[in-house]
Order: sequence, then C-alpha cells, then structure tokens
Amino acid sequence: MHLLTGGAFAGGARTSQRGVGLDRIGTGLSAGGARREAAFTRTPAAVVFDLDGTLADSFAGIRLALNAALAEEGIPERGLGWVRIHVGRGALELVRDAVGEREEGAFLAAMTARYLELYRATYLEHTPPLPGAAAALEFVAAGTAGRVAVVSNKDAALSRLWLRHAGFERHVRAVVGPDTYGVRKPDPGALLPVLRGFGVAPADALMVGDMVVDVAAGAGVGTPVVGVNADPVAAAALRAAGATAVLGSVGQLPAWLVRHGRGWRYDGPVPGELG
Repeated sequence: MHLLTGGAFAGGARTSQRGVGLDRIGTGLSAGGARREAAFTRTPAAVVFDLDGTLADSFAGIRLALNAALAEEGIPERGLGWVRIHVGRGALELVRDAVGEREEGAFLAAMTARYLELYRATYLEHTPPLPGAAAALEFVAAGTAGRVAVVSNKDAALSRLWLRHAGFERHVRAVVGPDTYGVRKPDPGALLPVLRGFGVAPADALMVGDMVVDVAAGAGVGTPVVGVNADPVAAAALRAAGATAVLGSVGQLPAWLVRHGRGWRYDGPVPGELG
C-alpha cells in the first residue's frame, strides 16, 4: 500500500492544456476572471465523467444492436473498430453514418428508433464496467464530497439505468444527456448547469472522457480535460485536441489526481507511472 500526497497544485510543476491549463485550477478565478463561488482546499473540486468508453465498455453492446437493425434492412454490418470511431455524437448521428447514402429523413428516423429499441433491450447485459471504473468513482466521490457527474451524449435515462445496474449510482450526483437540457456535448450547455449546481467554477473542475468531443466540451467552458484511451491513435488525437493528459485507463485517475491535483491523497497501490 502506498500513500501518495502532493501534486502539481501543491506548488510543483503543472501539466498544462492548450487553452485551458491546470495551472488555472486553485487560483480562485474562473476562466473569465470572476471569483469562484466557493473556496476549495482540494482541486479539482468536481469531476465530470463521460460514460461510454470512459466508465462503461459500451462498444460491443452498441455494435450488437446497430448490426441487428442494419440486418433487418439488408445493410452490411459495421465492425467494432468502426463503432469505436463513430460513437459519441448520439444515436441519430451513429445511425446516419451507418446507413450511408440511405439517410433520408423518414428512413433515418425509423432506423434510429429501431436501433434504440434493440439497444434498450440488450445493452445492460452487454455493457460491463471498464477496469478500474468502480475504484476511480469511489475515490473521486469521496475526494469531492460527492460532486461527481456523468455527462453523456446518450439519453440520461439510459445512463442512469446503467449506473444503477453497475452499482455506481451512489457515487454520481448528477446524470445528464441530450434529453436533460436539450443540447449535447460539446455544447457548453451540457456542462455549465452541472457545475453551477455544484457551486464549482469551470476552471476548478475536471472533465474525464475518451473522445475528442469530451475535450471540446471542456475547452468550451474552460474546464481541463483528462483523456482516457489506451489506443495510440485515439490517444494522439486527444492530445492534439488539447487534453491536459491522456491515461491508459480510468483506473489510473486516482494516482494522477494525487500527483497533479491539489490536496488529493490516495491510499492504495500505485497503478503505474503516470508522469
């Protein structure tokens, strides 16, 4: 067992993000220079997670439902690699990409509805938590006094049901989807109401996600973003988009927070060298 203390916010070297640097956290100022609503001894003071590909191993379940819907219309199925690239913008855009030139309105709407029908019937069984997700959520919830949210481009009801099924619901105070505020990431309206509800300025929060849309969502409100993706190409894309750091798994987040946050402590095994 190792007890880690300190980190970049305690006065050491900081890892900075292009446009939104972690050196801004803990200054008492929001991205626009206004005083934050509360003083925190531990920053980030709130953590917002993406769901699919960050906490949930969702891609096989998405592919299963999508291919079943496509097969009913005689459209060739899509591989797992294709699904990984095309998820993250919501069901309508996923189905639009999958059906290709047959994307006229009525057909696309019917296909999306059918995909969602099949997905709702099967996704819990085929969507396990990613390794380290449970420990990361528990650690972050304890460290932020429960200021933890999931903001996904999946409808909030589906996200909430999965969190309950996985046993994670008790660690997550807010669950947001495009059906919550009428917008989806990277629109600032997906994140800002959550942070206001927490009483945390955007610069004092952290977004954690596996896709470029998550980086854009954080950048759009002035919140640093830690990417989570073990794929080298995807990780490079996250860095190029401006992620503060990219971890190989969400299970590495507790040690990263201790090393680069302010006031965080972690009593547990060190999951690799994070730099």
